[in-house]
Amino acid sequence: MSPTIRSGRLLVSALAAAAVTGGVVASSTAGAAPVTPRAGAVTEIRAELRAGWVKTTDAPTGITVDLPGKATVEKHTDRVLGHDVTSRGYLVQTGEGFVVFAVTDVPDSYDIRLEAELQAFVEGMKQETGASLISTGAEMTTVEGRPALDARIATDEGERMTGSTLLVDGDRYLVQAVTVGPEANEKALDKTHREIVDSMRIP
Repeated sequence: MSPTIRSGRLLVSALAAAAVTGGVVASSTAGAAPVTPRAGAVTEIRAELRAGWVKTTDAPTGITVDLPGKATVEKHTDRVLGHDVTSRGYLVQTGEGFVVFAVTDVPDSYDIRLEAELQAFVEGMKQETGASLISTGAEMTTVEGRPALDARIATDEGERMTGSTLLVDGDRYLVQAVTVGPEANEKALDKTHREIVDSMRIP
């Protein structure tokens, strides 16, 4: 079985850090090293957009995305296939829930399989937190001409959470966006997710 980049660990770790009382899922891999905020080092916040939206750039890759607020930035490094692999996550808490945008550098020898990355994201949250997450309605699409997998996600027990995740094969990096919040906010979360996806630019 090939390894997975498991960007989910970074994503949900960031969600957990911002959701101490919110009941949102936590980190997806046991024993992960602490995540250290590195906002100044890894991101460039440009101009504010509509109603508080901020164009955010992942500086090492030049990937840009519009996020619904100024992001808290976290960085994590792992060993994958004998290489140090760095992920940068950008977290925004909104009135409807949470948004995480993450970019993970990928070794040349690593074969990105989007379905496997989605499964690792789902399974990792269960392994680390016991929270049961399911993905539904996953469909292949493209973002900026690159293969992408867009899926619905939800908890199926406890506090009802819902949202979406998009994974993009950027050749030299794996890009992921997650939007999640209480089930009652599903419509607003869907709108936020679509705006994030539509704004994504990958050089």
